[in-house]
Order: sequence, then C-alpha cells, then structure tokens
Amino acid sequence: MASNSGRRSTLLIEQKLKILEALESKKADDVAKYFNIGYSTVKKIRQNEEEIRKVVVNNGNLSRKRKRESPNEEIGEALIAWFHQMRAQNATINGPLMMGKAKQLAVTREHQESEPSHDWLALIKLAQKNWIDNVLPDVIESYDLNDVFNADETGLYYKAASSGTLAVSGTHPTGGKTPKDRMTVLFLCNSTGTEKKAYVIGKFKNPRCFKKARPPLPYYSSVNAWMTSWIWSDILQKFDQELGKRKNLLFADNASCHKINETLKNIKIICMLPNTTSLIQPLDRGIIRTTKMHHPTQVMREMLQAVNDGTSIIDYAKSIDILKALHMLKRAWFLVSPTTIENCFRKASFF
Repeated sequence: MASNSGRRSTLLIEQKLKILEALESKKADDVAKYFNIGYSTVKKIRQNEEEIRKVVVNNGNLSRKRKRESPNEEIGEALIAWFHQMRAQNATINGPLMMGKAKQLAVTREHQESEPSHDWLALIKLAQKNWIDNVLPDVIESYDLNDVFNADETGLYYKAASSGTLAVSGTHPTGGKTPKDRMTVLFLCNSTGTEKKAYVIGKFKNPRCFKKARPPLPYYSSVNAWMTSWIWSDILQKFDQELGKRKNLLFADNASCHKINETLKNIKIICMLPNTTSLIQPLDRGIIRTTKMHHPTQVMREMLQAVNDGTSIIDYAKSIDILKALHMLKRAWFLVSPTTIENCFRKASFF
C-alpha cells in the first residue's frame, strides 16, 4: 500500500500496475481506500493505463517512478526486429533464448550495465492480457466474423518428408540429411475458415518448371526467399481489389516488411503487439502448424508412388521442383478444415 504520511509520494510503476489489476474487479473508491491514495490518483492512473503499460514494456523496470529513456528501449526494439526475422525463418523462439539474445545485444551496443530482467517477459503477458480484454473486442465488434482475417508468413522446407522411421527390432536404422530447399509462405484466412489464401516466395525469379504449367498459387521471388515490403504491398493491393466493396479487418504482426504506403479501400490493417503473436495471433495458435503436418504427408505419398515406379528416394527428392511443391502445399492448405481455423481464432480470443 502507499504511505499514509502527510508527505506526497510518487507511486512506483509496480504499484500502478497493482492498482490497474485491482480496478479490473473493484470500484475506484474501494481501490483508493485499499491503497490509501486519493480517488483522483486512481482515476488518473486508469486514464493513463495505456501509457503506463507501454513504459513497462519498453523499460522493463518495475521500481521506476517515471518514464525515463533507457538502453532497454533500444535493446527492446532490436530484439523485436531479431524476433521477427527468426520467426520468418521458422525458428523456435522461447523465453531463455530471448533473454540470451537480449544480453548479447546489450554487449554489442555497449550497454553492458543494462541487465535484461525476467520481469520483461512477464510484462509481455500483461500486454497480451490487455490486448485480449480491452483492445480486441472494441476493434472487431463492428465486423462480421467472415470479414475478420489474419495473415502471417512462415518458412517451409518443401522437399522434407516426415521424420522418423519404423525398424525391425535389433537393427540400427540410419537416415539421410533433410533437404534444406526453402520457401516462405504467407497464409491468409478469415475467422470462419471459409476463405483461405496462400502466397509463396522463392529465390528464383522465373523457375524453369513454370514453363510446363502455371503455378497453382501466387508466386513471388526475393534474394533470400523472405517477405519484403514490396511483395506485402502487392499482395494486399490485389486482395483489396478482389474484395470489391466489402470491408475487411486484417490482423498482422508489426514486422518491418509489413509496411504499406498505398491506401487500401476495403482493408483495415491492425498491427499486433510485438512479441505477443504466439498467443494472440490465430495462425500461430495452430493453423500454420496443422498445414505443416499435412505437407510432409503429401511429400511422402508422392515419394511412395515414385518408389513403386522404380525411382530411388534420392532421385525423387531431386525431382521435386517449385511447381510440384506448390501443388503439394495447396493440397495441404486445403486439408486444414474450417473447424480447425475457427478453433484457432477462438484460442486467440477472437470469439
């Protein structure tokens, strides 16, 4: 509780957070009495809730009284950029890895005195809760669920079949190396699962296999097969035209490549909080994972057919070109049911 002395004291950020938590279940008068502070102070803290939480996420210091520029803010921005770059490569990022990278950034940016705190990760969860409880309901309330979309990209090793094998007892099976041919896939779907799109980014501008047939999915290219601002902009402009006069809401993470300067007539883009998409982004709650479970099955099915026809597994892997990969990806994406998509939007608290 705050001090009851006659002197005026400044509340710590930690105390303000506790007051905000108390306000979720108690009246302002009761909170003021409990913390032994004035009603006007409680009211001001409630009005400044967004700014308080923003300061906490940026600075990560609960013992601070007022906002102050901190090396943690610079490190935090660099960490967010690194996080999105790693996720674009389909890397698994957890709390300890984030903390390790934060310490590395502190050294490289000559902020050795800045020690990343585990409170920083806990405060990300607070930001997630605030998004789910206060921001998301207001944003989507005026939209039909068929018009609420999510878009996110992921890396895909398109020649990789399912890992692991059955073996006879007593034998020691060995396996070959997993092919590392990679492309980036942007998935886009609405919350009811009635509309699904996929866009592919590869390294080659004009794959020779496209001379045999048109690709079954929209195809783009970049040097590293990563998403770029130009590709993102082109995809959204074309999607905007497809919608006609139908107004849609599109949720996406705030990656640097997700910037668009052109005006969209029918799409309102909502950028999600940094470092929180694993919990609040529907595609990250199981939709992409389910697609990636179906894809190796498609590769394995084609492989078995090739082996039955007398082709070796190695030769089959070499024969998988971009065109074949797109057909298998399209099939895997088709197999993700509307029910699965709805459930993932529900996990992300959209319903």
